[in-house]
Formats: sequence, structure tokens, C-alpha cells
Amino acid sequence: MQRPRPLTLQQRVSRLQTRPCGVAVLALCLLLFAGGAAAQEAKSGKGCGALYEQARRASLEILVDDHQSGSGVVVDKTGVGLTAAHVVGRPGSRVEVLSPVAGRREATVVAVDLGHDLAVLKLEPRADGYPALPLADAAPEVGEDVFLLGTPIFRHGVMVRGMIARRDATFEFYGDKHVEIMHVNATVQYGMSGGPWFNAAGEVVGIQSGVMKVKDVPASIAFMVPFAALRALLESQRTASTAAAGMAVEETWQQQRDFLSRIPPRTEGLVVKILLSHGPAARGGVKQWDVITHADGKTVRMPDELLRLIRAKRPGDTISLTLLSPDGAGTREVEVRLGKLEVGWPAPSN
Repeated sequence: MQRPRPLTLQQRVSRLQTRPCGVAVLALCLLLFAGGAAAQEAKSGKGCGALYEQARRASLEILVDDHQSGSGVVVDKTGVGLTAAHVVGRPGSRVEVLSPVAGRREATVVAVDLGHDLAVLKLEPRADGYPALPLADAAPEVGEDVFLLGTPIFRHGVMVRGMIARRDATFEFYGDKHVEIMHVNATVQYGMSGGPWFNAAGEVVGIQSGVMKVKDVPASIAFMVPFAALRALLESQRTASTAAAGMAVEETWQQQRDFLSRIPPRTEGLVVKILLSHGPAARGGVKQWDVITHADGKTVRMPDELLRLIRAKRPGDTISLTLLSPDGAGTREVEVRLGKLEVGWPAPSN
């Protein structure tokens, strides 16, 4: 009888990836031991425990006016850190961090980017420096396993595993503004905002920003600050200047039938569902329930199409909107002078 041929390394990894626990790190560990390459060893780390310990030592808990507000991470041994902008609160708040290695330390908000819900911190100097998680070289791929470490509901040092769930960044509305994020398949609780999303090599690929909720219960989709935004703010160390219109929109085909019956059949556009009363759009003549069909002469059917046109501009620029009124009054053109999200945050002097 012919003996079965031994499995190749690729086949062994493929079989391992069908098992339910520790997929990414275990697969990398198998490659490490089977291949024996020094470069792979440096890249992949030593397994789940070592990955957790590396992230834990670099992790931060953010205190704002003595209240634990969220999580963060050190990305450079000199004390440069990252967190979500909403974690540090309003300009002028007193910010400190709790480090598992360095204890309680003062921190300064160096720069914010409210369009990506991101803040850069600078911790007070420390003789031995700080343990840090380095930034990755590139953004994670869709389907890639990623890990989050933070403080959910005041529980310290908790690691969550997720998967990049969308190829491209998109926008979510955070009560008064749109924030550009990546979707991650993971269940994340309050308190982990600002914590690091990192890959199996222990490299930061994003920052936790928010969660999708159904009746105030977190669903299995988390919102992560995109990698490109992290790299850009760390490189510039300057507060962003993000253009905003002060409204939230939905696609026409997401609306109830009673609304759709009041507009022409097959109308495609964006329905103004939330309008900030003193925001740029309201001042420009936009009304709630208007349908935006064109922006700067371009057809807009999905929120990302409109928001990318807005984000390509600067505060003070104008955007031309074609609006369809659902009350039968027909269409009209308005000019909206865009506002700025980072109002009140001082720009650096240099």
C-alpha cells in the first residue's frame, strides 16, 4: 500500500487556520519553528503571551481631570503616545496617563485630528524611556487578524481579537460630526476607545475609536482610526484643519416608504437626516429632509461620495449643493461655506 505523502508547510498552516483559536499568531509561530528564518522570528514575535505582554507594557490608561476616560498606547520610547480625540475631551482639560511600567504621568495633547478621532500625546520625560509598540510599515489587509488592548468598563489590560472587515475607509456619524474610520469585526466595550489595534508582529495599525450599536448594545463591528491618519498626524505633529458641513445624510433607498412616496420615483441622492442648527449647512439654506442630488456638479448617491468632496476642501471653502425638497417645491441650488471641526484646539506655533 502506498504511504501518504507528508503535508507541506503551507498545507499544515492552511489546516491550522481552520481551527477556532489563536489563528494568526499560531500560524506565524508554526512558520517560525518550521522555517527557522531569523527575519521571520523578528517579525512574528514569540506567540500570544509575548504579544500580549509587549502590548500591555506599552499600553496607557487616560485620565482626564482625574477621571479614567479611555485607553492609549506609547508608540515611541521618548513618550509619544496615541489615543482617540474624544478620550482627551475638550481643549484645556488636564490629561494624565497610567502606565503599567511608569505609573502615573502627566501628558500634553500635542495635536488632534477630529476628522479621524485621533490625538497625539507627549508624556513627561522619563530617564529609562517608555516601552513602546512601533507603527507598522503599512496598513492591514482586509481579512487580516488584528488585536486590541485596553480597559473595557474599567477592567485593566484586556486584549480582544478582531479582523479587518472592510477594504476601504468609510465614514460614521458621531453625534455632531462625521469621522473617517475602518470597520473591524470585533465586539468592543466602553473604555477601550483610544487603545491600540496591532498586528501579529506587535505593530500598531490603528486606534480604537467607536462601535456600532443596536439599541445601545455593541454589535460585532468596531470603528478603527485608519493607519494613514495615524502616520500623517505623527509625522506632522500639527493639529488638523478638517472641513465640515454640520449635517448627517443617508441614502434615499434607506428611507421609509412614506418618505419615498413624496419624491419622484427612482430618485437617487442623500437625505439630510441630522442638521446642526447653527452649522454651515443650516446657515447656507439646507433644510432637514432635503435630498442632495449633486455636489459641485457631481452626482452623489452615497455618503462617502459627498464626504470625500467636503474633506478635499479646507474650512472657509464653499461647496455647491443641488437640493430636492420633499414637499414638492422642486429643486434649488445653495452654496455652503464649510466650517472647521478643530475649533478651540490651538495650532502649534512652529
